[in-house]
Amino acid sequence: MLAAGLLLFSGVSSLPAQPGDIRIVAPYAGWVTSVYERENDPDDIDLKDTDLMLGLYAQWIRPGSFQANVFLYHAPDVNHASLWGLHSNLDFYFDAGPVQNLVAGGGLELITINIDAGDNVEPLQDFELQNSVVAPFLRAGKQFLLAGDRAELVIFPWAGAELDFVRGDLSFVLPFPPGETVRTDLDETDLYALAGINLRSTLLRFLQLEAKYSAAFDPHSWYPRASLMTNVFFTRQLGISYRFSYMQTSAGSTMYNIFGVVAMF
Repeated sequence: MLAAGLLLFSGVSSLPAQPGDIRIVAPYAGWVTSVYERENDPDDIDLKDTDLMLGLYAQWIRPGSFQANVFLYHAPDVNHASLWGLHSNLDFYFDAGPVQNLVAGGGLELITINIDAGDNVEPLQDFELQNSVVAPFLRAGKQFLLAGDRAELVIFPWAGAELDFVRGDLSFVLPFPPGETVRTDLDETDLYALAGINLRSTLLRFLQLEAKYSAAFDPHSWYPRASLMTNVFFTRQLGISYRFSYMQTSAGSTMYNIFGVVAMF
């Protein structure tokens, strides 16, 4: 996970730029709340914890052509676990005859959790879990631009599809005699429809605001995602940043609040 994230980050930040390109790099720190839920016999598993989170974000924008971004994050000790996450996204902008400001792209969401909780998941004992979620997706939509002298608003409704691969191993010891060890292989693959809307605004050239809402769903499930971002620039190249994100999956949810320094070049 770390190697993949650093490779993508290096690619976004080091490729040669053209006049008009915008590249953004931002390290973050804050806190994350991780929830792991699983129906289990004899007792359902429900873990929730909040702890430190570190992140690194990079974006490369060529206005009117494409944007690429990658966000790598890590929580070293949340829910008795090491949590790694990676979000990457690439969008292309184009026109189709009279229809302008079209967008088509895709991305990848990765989450890995390695839990070694010992006897802290009552009433189970020696609880261990290695779990990964790999979710590639495709999407398309159309941007609508509202611009004035001091403000700009971009509205981007979109739809797509996502394929979720959940893999892992779960083991624990039942507390009653004879102390039987239970082992379960996690192997689930699900196809979901996607729908969402992104709002992006720039005010007075130094304040950037972004709000996103989307959901992955099928006839039986609905998994919402929401995020907020605020960048305040003190110079043309340097500012401070805040990000909030909530993502629900079939295995639980991840929510974070993080703060950082953003550099644009």
